[in-house]
Amino acid sequence: MQFLAKTARTPYTCCVESGYQLLAAATPCRAWSYFLELQKNQWLTRQELDALRWQRLKRLLDATYDTIPFYRSLWKSSGVDPRKFDALHNMHDLPVVDKQILTKAQQEDGFGLSGRTGYDVAHTSGTTGIRFQIPFTFEAFQGKYANHLRQVYACGWRLGVPSATLHYSGHSQFRGRYTGRPDDREPFMRLRETALSMAHRRHVLEPYHGRETGDDGQVQRWYETLAARRPYMFETLDFNLPMLKDFMERRGLPRLHVPKTFVLGTYSPSLRREMQRFFATELFNRYSPHEIEGVAFSCNVHRGMHMAIDCYHTEFLDRQDRPVGPGELGEIVVTDMENYLMPLIRYRVGDVGHYYEEPCTCGRQMPLMGDIDGRTRDCFGTASGALVAPSRVAEILQDEPGIALFQAVQEEGRAVAVDVVYSGNAPAGDINVRVTQRLETLLGAGIPVRLKPVRSIALEENGKCCFVKRRLQQGRA
Repeated sequence: MQFLAKTARTPYTCCVESGYQLLAAATPCRAWSYFLELQKNQWLTRQELDALRWQRLKRLLDATYDTIPFYRSLWKSSGVDPRKFDALHNMHDLPVVDKQILTKAQQEDGFGLSGRTGYDVAHTSGTTGIRFQIPFTFEAFQGKYANHLRQVYACGWRLGVPSATLHYSGHSQFRGRYTGRPDDREPFMRLRETALSMAHRRHVLEPYHGRETGDDGQVQRWYETLAARRPYMFETLDFNLPMLKDFMERRGLPRLHVPKTFVLGTYSPSLRREMQRFFATELFNRYSPHEIEGVAFSCNVHRGMHMAIDCYHTEFLDRQDRPVGPGELGEIVVTDMENYLMPLIRYRVGDVGHYYEEPCTCGRQMPLMGDIDGRTRDCFGTASGALVAPSRVAEILQDEPGIALFQAVQEEGRAVAVDVVYSGNAPAGDINVRVTQRLETLLGAGIPVRLKPVRSIALEENGKCCFVKRRLQQGRA
């Protein structure tokens, strides 16, 4: 347990960790055993990690071919037999799947779930328009939970230490309270809530649940709760933290101190530094879509995120599904090596990102990817016809300290409209000139750019706030 020694052990932490260890030894609740194995894996050599990844991939592919009619039929029609694979590069021969393909396969019982029992389902948030459902056995669910533990332990938090979360209204933890959808729930909900309440000491803040931002009363409740509870770790979405900062500045409120903060999103380097300074916190990120918890996580070096190649095989592909090089923008395609009930093999998540070739200086040999560059569908088109990652558009606006919140939308004709909530007495005219010039340089002089001052930003149907959106005609990908 040497890898657990970096964070102080409180009596409550010792009690919870011992309880988890006892559960793993005496009951089917084996999450702690899985977690300890994952903790060891991250310090393996790269050669050992690659060997473990291929071993797990090969076992998954062989089992899937034998038991899952959908994949067997798909691979046969593509003229490929993964049972004959002998190296990692053979994965490129398999077809890529997406939410639409898998949803259709579910409807046709291509995974044989009609004859299965003893599983529960999770679903994606629906940001892409499709609420994709994925089933989990209890064992697979515990593996995902263990992966989550590894992510948050990397920042210095431990079980039994107070934490808080502030997500979006459509998150499954709210059980459809704000959406009216009865399927808004997490798998194995009762056990999950018990663990988060008692072992994580997690307090859930009430999310925005209107149609737009601007409710100071809501933000005041966030502030009061955080000030009173003083969590060691706080997890939130990217748009919540700037709103909280703007509210505190306008009201002249005493600063909060949150030692560790997970911001699920991508900030520009300057905004990241400002948030860390203002909240006296250390910012972390993790990549954990609902259907594939624990794909990557950041460490205290803060150069991208470590890819969990002991659990997932992650690829970055161009528009022809060919691998891109280090630092190049690519669509993220993931193979989940843990879920045998409904395998996700070369699954196009719907995000774009990039990876680094060199290892991290922290000592972990798990390869690095950058923070997520945005949704694939929201890449902006330039005057030359190229695509620009949403993160590059967002960075231009996040670099402006006089902007509290914003939303940049590119219409079908490539014109860009930016709604801006300015902070305090910021010089809007000067800001507009700088932002317009940088956007025109990025996208090309032929792309019209218009900035409009607003008091609030419209939220998505699921309660998220998209900083950068591309509005396409219905049916276009």
